[in-house]
Amino acid sequence: MKSRTFVAPLAVSIVSLAVVLTGTFALGGCASGSALLTSSAPSVTPEASLTILFDNATQSYVDVYLIGQQRQWRLGRVEAGVRAALRIPESALTAPGFVRLAVLDGAPLSLEPSRDPRALLTLAQPRSQLTAQRWTFSKFQFASLQIVGAPR
Repeated sequence: MKSRTFVAPLAVSIVSLAVVLTGTFALGGCASGSALLTSSAPSVTPEASLTILFDNATQSYVDVYLIGQQRQWRLGRVEAGVRAALRIPESALTAPGFVRLAVLDGAPLSLEPSRDPRALLTLAQPRSQLTAQRWTFSKFQFASLQIVGAPR
């Protein structure tokens, strides 16, 4: 009787281990197969070029704006500690020239964020370069704010 109680859990654990290993090898094969098809360059899908990835690493909400040469668009509000994909309006996709982001930390909405003294602005760059980055807004040491772009 005692040998049965040892055999049953052992059999169950061996079967469980076999299932886990089979799943791991199957997924590992998929991952390694797809890794062969990728390149080291960041891939930007058409959908990704229509959004801005934005991380708010501060303790308050922020409002994010897209600033063009002739017009400004509010992309949205990102709550504290949230990662969001902000959609770029269609009218901004055809706007000529360079664009930049403006971020207002815990402030009321602004009609002209490019002229708002509380706004933190990125450097002007082509829209394709702006959307190819993940933007992080954070509070650095000694209470200074920063916005940093990194490849997606």
